[in-house]
Amino acid sequence: MSEKLPRISHARGRGQMSHNNRVHVYDNVDSSRTKDNITYVKESLDIAYEKCFGEAQRAYDAKQTREDRKILDYYTHLFGEAPQSSVATSSKGHQSYYEIVVGVGCKDTCPVGSEKGKLATKVLDEYMRGFQERNPNFYVFNSTLHLDENTGHGHLNYFPFATGYKRGMEVQNGHAKALEQMGYGNEKGSIDKWRKQERQIIRELCQKHGLEIAEETKGRGKTFSPNDYKQIKDEVKEELRADPDIIDEIKGEIREEVVGELLSKQQHLVEKISKDKQELDRLKKEKSVFQSELDKVEGKRKVLDAVNAYTATPSKLNKDNVIIPAAQFNDLKKTAIEGAQNTRQQKELREKKDTLDLREKTLDDREGKLVNKEASIDSKLKKANDETRKYKNLYNQEQDSTLSLIVELNQQKGEAKRWENNYNSLYAQHVKLKRSKGLEV
Repeated sequence: MSEKLPRISHARGRGQMSHNNRVHVYDNVDSSRTKDNITYVKESLDIAYEKCFGEAQRAYDAKQTREDRKILDYYTHLFGEAPQSSVATSSKGHQSYYEIVVGVGCKDTCPVGSEKGKLATKVLDEYMRGFQERNPNFYVFNSTLHLDENTGHGHLNYFPFATGYKRGMEVQNGHAKALEQMGYGNEKGSIDKWRKQERQIIRELCQKHGLEIAEETKGRGKTFSPNDYKQIKDEVKEELRADPDIIDEIKGEIREEVVGELLSKQQHLVEKISKDKQELDRLKKEKSVFQSELDKVEGKRKVLDAVNAYTATPSKLNKDNVIIPAAQFNDLKKTAIEGAQNTRQQKELREKKDTLDLREKTLDDREGKLVNKEASIDSKLKKANDETRKYKNLYNQEQDSTLSLIVELNQQKGEAKRWENNYNSLYAQHVKLKRSKGLEV
C-alpha cells in the first residue's frame, strides 16, 4: 500500500480568540507543549481598529457641522456595540473580523514532532510570517501557530480595509474593495481567486521544503456542484476518523460560542431592563412631586371658583349697593386682601400650572414609551431563550453525530484488533509447527 500523502487545509475559522490565545484550553491540547506555540501578532480589536481607521474617522468628524452626523467610534458605528472577542456582523453585512485556519497534513501524515511534522511547521511558519505582506489590505491583529495539538496549524485573524471612499470615511471596512485593491478584481469570484492563490503559496512552500503533498480534490480550493456534496461529506468523515481528537475541539468551540453569546445577550437585556425600570421609577417620583404642587394650585383655584359663585341681593335703600351674607363678605374680604398681596404669585402659579400640565403630559408619554420598550425587551428576552433552546438542540444533534462517529471508530479499532490477534495466533501456530519439524524459525 502506498504511503498516504498530507493535504493542505486552508479554511475559514469560527473566530475563537480564547482558544487561539489559549485563554481556554480544550481536551486535545497538550499544555506541556504550549510553550512551543508561536505568536506573531497579538493586538486587541479596539486598538487595531483605532490604528487602521482612527485617523480617517477624526478627519471625517472634523468636517461635520452637526453633532449627530459624527461617527466618534468606527467599530461602534458599524456594529452598534463595543468590540468583543466573537465575530460581529453589521446591518449591511460587514464582519468585524475574519479567521483563516491553515494546516498541512493530519496526525497520521504530519504529526507534531515527526520529520514530516517538522517540515510542515517550517511551511506554516513561513506562510504565517508572509501573510500580511502578501495581503496589505487585510489588517492582521492576531496570528498564532499551534504546536501543542496532534497536528500543527495556524490561526490568522484579520479585518479588511480599503481606501478612496467618496462617501463617509476615506478608509472603511470593505472585503470586496480590499480584494479589488489587492489585484483580485471586483467580480463575484474574487474571493475564490484569493483562496486559490493562498493555497498555491502553501504548495510552493511545501515544494521548497521538500514536503510532498496530495493533489487538490473537489471541496479543497476548487468549486463543486451539489452532486459532489456526498463525496465531500465522505471526505470529512474520513478526516474525523483519522483525527478523532478534533471532535473535542469542535464540541468545545460550539459549547463556548453558544453559551458565551447567549449569556452576553441575556446579560445585556437584563441590564437594559433594569436601567429602564430605574428611569421609570425616577419619573414616577418626579411626577408625584409635580402632582403635589399641582394639587396646591388646584386648591386655590377651587376657592376662587367658590367665591365667583357667591350671589348678592340688591339693596332696597341704595340701588348701587348689594346685600350679601356676612360669611360670604368675610370670605371675599379675605380673598381680596390675599389677591392684592399675591397678584404676582397668582400669575406665577397659573403659569406654573400650565407648565406642570405640559410636563405631566410629557411624562405620561414617556411612561407609555417605557412600558412599550419594556414589553419589547421582554419579547427579545423570550426570543433569546428560544434561541438558547435552538442552539442547545443543534449542539445535541452535533453531539449525537459525534458520538456516532466515535462508536464507528471504536468498532473499526476493535475489528483491527481482532485481525491483529488472529494474525498473532496464526503466526504462533506457524512457529510451533516449524519447531516440531526441527526447522529453523
